Amino acid sequence: MKAIVRGQGTGKTKELLLEAQKENGMVLTGNKRALQEKARAYGIPDVTIVDWDDLIYRDDELNDKPLFVHKLDNIIEDYFWDDFGLKLKGYSLTLEE
Repeated sequence: MKAIVRGQGTGKTKELLLEAQKENGMVLTGNKRALQEKARAYGIPDVTIVDWDDLIYRDDELNDKPLFVHKLDNIIEDYFWDDFGLKLKGYSLTLEE
């Protein structure tokens, strides 16, 4: 698993999109349209970008694609808030080398 953890404005999104493209993967995001526009601006228009609905109701085409998550903290926070009414206030990560 690849973790891209750096400050704002350091190219994390572009690196994630390129990694997903290289692995023929899909990128889960909270704002599909905005990330598609960003991917086009980066010259990476062919990467598969999905949201929660795409994952839940996915077709067979997506089943074998590796999953990359854009803004993991936002995805988790939205999931817990929307589904359980819980406000995420912290988490830990282990970076594998």
